[in-house]
Formats: sequence, C-alpha cells, structure tokens
Amino acid sequence: MPDGNAAMHPFLDTARAAAAADTPVGWLSALRHDAAERYAATGLPGRSDEYWRYTNLNALAKADYSPAVADLPPADAIAVRIDAELAGLDGYRIVFVNGRLQAGLCSFDELPDGVILAGLADMLAREPQRLESWLGRIGSLDGMPLAALNTAFVDDGMVLMLDAGVTLDRPVHLVSVGAAGVSFQPRNLVVLGDGATASLLEFHIGMDTGAAYFANIVGEISLGKGARLDHGKLQDEAAAAQHLALSDARLAHGAIFESFTLQTGAALGRHETRVRLDGEDIDCALAGVYLGRDGQVLDNTTLVDHCAPGCRSRQVFKGVLDGKSRGVFQGKIHVRREAQQTDGHQQSRALLLSPRAEADMRPELEIYADDVKCSHGATAGDLDADTMFYLLSRGIDRASARRLLVGAFVTDALDQIRAPEITDFFTARIEQWLDTHIGALADVGDDTP
Repeated sequence: MPDGNAAMHPFLDTARAAAAADTPVGWLSALRHDAAERYAATGLPGRSDEYWRYTNLNALAKADYSPAVADLPPADAIAVRIDAELAGLDGYRIVFVNGRLQAGLCSFDELPDGVILAGLADMLAREPQRLESWLGRIGSLDGMPLAALNTAFVDDGMVLMLDAGVTLDRPVHLVSVGAAGVSFQPRNLVVLGDGATASLLEFHIGMDTGAAYFANIVGEISLGKGARLDHGKLQDEAAAAQHLALSDARLAHGAIFESFTLQTGAALGRHETRVRLDGEDIDCALAGVYLGRDGQVLDNTTLVDHCAPGCRSRQVFKGVLDGKSRGVFQGKIHVRREAQQTDGHQQSRALLLSPRAEADMRPELEIYADDVKCSHGATAGDLDADTMFYLLSRGIDRASARRLLVGAFVTDALDQIRAPEITDFFTARIEQWLDTHIGALADVGDDTP
C-alpha cells in the first residue's frame, strides 16, 4: 500500500524514525524495523477490517499527535493525582507519564528474591539478553497493525519477571498517566516462571480531564506451568483521550489467568485481550464492565484460543450506556481440533439507559473439536419495567431505584474474579461512578423506567 495515504498512515514517519534510532541491541533494531514496515503495509484498521467495523478510527487518523517528549507536568501534581487514585491500596508502584518511567514516583524497594520489576528502557540498557526470548515474541503481529505500530516505538514500559516458584507478596500497581496532546506507546512485559504467582493492577488515568492524547499500549504476558496471574485494569483516561490497548497472553499447562477490566474514561477506549491456552488443564477468566456516557465509545474485544485438551474459559462483560454513548463487545472462542473436553462460555449484556445509546455485540464460537461444552449469549435492553414498578411501589424514588438496578446488573461480572484486592477496588470504583452519575443517567421521559 502506498505510504502517501496519510489518512490511513498517521505516525508512519515517526514510527520509521523510531525504528531506525541507534541501538546496540541488534535483535531489538530488527524487531522495530520489521514492525514499522508491517504498519506501513496496512496502516490503521478501517471499517472493512472484520474486528474494527464497530470502532471508527477516523478521528485518530486526522489527529496531529506528536510523540511524547520530556516536558511533563510538575512531579508534585502528578504525585497528588496518583495518591488520590490509589488511596488505601498497598503494593509495589511503578509509574509512567506519557509512556516514560518516572523513577521518583515509583516505590518497589525490597522486592523478594527472584523478582524483577523495572522499566523496559533500563532493562534494555542493562540486561537486554534477558528480554530477547520474550519481548515481541509472545503474540503475533499478523493482522495487528496497532500492535505493529507500538512495536516500532518499543523503548519503555514495565517489565515484571518472576522466577519459578516465587510468590509476590504484594500486588504490583502499574500507573500510566497521560498529559497534553501527545502520543505514547509503552510496552509492558510480564513473565511468570513455573508455579509463580503475582497480582497486577493497571491504572490508566489523565492529568487534565479535557486533555486530548493518544495512548497505544501493548502488554505481553507469559505464564509458565502452574503459574497464576490475577490482573485488573482501570481505564479512566481524560475525557478527550483515545486509548487503544492490547493484552496478549500465552498460558502453559495448569496456569490460571483471571483478568478484569473497567472502562469509564476516554472519548474512545478499546481493550483487546488475546489469550492462547497452550497446555492442558488451564483456567482463564476474562471479565469486564464498561460505563459510558455522553458520546463515549467503549470497546471490549476478546479471543480465547483453546489449543490443548481439558481447558476452561469464562467471559462475562457488562455495559451500562447513557446519552449517545456506544458500547462494543466482540468475543471469540476458538477451539482447535486437538482441544477436546474444552469448557468455554461467554456472556455479554448491555443496559441502555437512553434511547440514543447503542450496543454492538458479536459473540462468536469457532469449534473444530467434537467433545466440548461451549456457549455464548448476548443481550441488550433497558431497565426492567416490572422490577422498576415494584421498587417504586415500595416507596423508593426513581433515581434510587435505578441506582439499585444498575448496581445489581453489573455485579456478576465482578463475581468471576476471585482476588479480593481486585474485586474490592473495582466494586468501589463502580459504586463511585454510579453515585456520581446516577442523577444524570438517561435523558429519558416519564414513560421510561
């Protein structure tokens, strides 16, 4: 495809420049160069791309975001913002602003033996050989132009590595702060050895609620045999931001991966999760809640690839949409011929609190084995009128009744996740959103529940 198609190839010149930057690490240079040319060949995904038909990137293609530079908001202001966000949470903290590690805001001293928690740029400078087998190797770039774009820029992000048998005593808090009209493309790498256990919470927040910026984030996750990762992500970017993220995970025999995503921020927020179950007896649970208002577009896209026998996967996603907001769920369970005795289930439901809200759902099963238990379901609708009438008849006012019903609606998505530090935090954040916005929920008439 010609490079001159600027509408479909934003960031191409800067991606090529980043890929050509001097580095003594030969394999990294090759990785960046290949990724830049992959992006050049395709550009941004468009509405004709199968898994982008509901999420339009035209605004991103027209935007003029420069790569992030060193100029940042005052560190004290950032620290206050982060402390408010993570109040009451105990854990190791690693902080990035516009995709760059901020060592003065981090707190991960006295890590247990066998644990590495560091910035990617530091690791590439000190021990690049430790990353060569993992960085850019866990997921494929085929058909993934935004991941290719991110890879062309690879230079900073988080590295979390645990040796076999190590249990991390406290959660890791990965904080990504966006500020000003820039683009940033961090790469996060998580590698857990056989039998290792860790908990990771991601916080993606904006300094200025009105700031426009573009965050293109890729996370690579590898879990060894019997390893366990409890993962949570909050996407609460600035209201004008565009947040596109991919988590690409590969799980070995007996591994456990539980991940919950809450999306409340950004003008456009998309979180894509791709999980490959590469061994037998694996448990994978993906769950999420998206809370949209005004003109937000919030997209959750998943692929769970069952490659071996006897694995289990669950997906439960719930959306609450108000105003002109739009929610997207695209979920696929792929069962290969050798993956007999697969147990895979998927559910997506959206609650529309305004006649102008929209939910686009695409559940999908692709099954080549014959001994499986698989199901999927997708529904969208407004609040149940009979239940609302019952609550009103018991003297509960309309706003409180709506608040009760919406809260109950999202609960079972959280029930999929067993780690208490994740469920407690996200329960509180959902309650906070409902308390803040319930009075403004739904531009409805008296005949609407």
